[in-house]
Amino acid sequence: MIRKNYIKFAALWATLACTGCDDGLIEEKTYAPEHTGYTAKLTAHVTGLESWPEYYDVALAAFGSSEYSRTQTTVHPDTAGRVSLLLYNIGEEVETVEFCVTNTLRRRILTFARAEVSAAVGDTIYLDAGEVDASMYSAIQQVFDNTCAQCHGLSTTAAAGLYLTGERSHADLVGQPATTVEGTRVIPGDAEASVLHKVINPGNEAGLDFSHEGMINSSATLRLVDEWINAGAKE
Repeated sequence: MIRKNYIKFAALWATLACTGCDDGLIEEKTYAPEHTGYTAKLTAHVTGLESWPEYYDVALAAFGSSEYSRTQTTVHPDTAGRVSLLLYNIGEEVETVEFCVTNTLRRRILTFARAEVSAAVGDTIYLDAGEVDASMYSAIQQVFDNTCAQCHGLSTTAAAGLYLTGERSHADLVGQPATTVEGTRVIPGDAEASVLHKVINPGNEAGLDFSHEGMINSSATLRLVDEWINAGAKE
């Protein structure tokens, strides 16, 4: 008798359990990430990302007063090169959101486009970067434009016959003999043997009459130039 009652009870419990599932009594729980602060939205059409070595990250990043990002996310275009990317949880201490290159320490190396947090619409910071050549050589050209082009290209006659403006810099550097010292300006794959490395790094190793030491005072930028040469000095 006890065994029969147990079997009946078990069958009744199974029936009720199934009925509960059919009636939706057991609710499925879903979890959504909680977003706080500002959200940044980057839109762009990007080329050249494949030229960067692993030490660097092309990212949408948020910066405060420091050159190290507080938060960032890597840029991954679709097959057509289009980017539509969101960066969440940007705090009030952030001043700018930047489409930029950072190193493995999340230190800013250079910026392709930026937006001020103060220009946010509601809680969204919009950054439309348009067409961006985000190649490593584009970054190197930024260094030349900001540091070298005044003497090497913007005047009628470039110093040492070396033009470092965008349309001529690569052809004038890579594999070309230096004119005022011995050596090759840029030897692909060998930064330390390249005259460019010797000229811009401390010590005036190239033996120039005019020292360029201190013209590039960022160790991260000096490393960027060396990394470009060692990666093959590609355009």
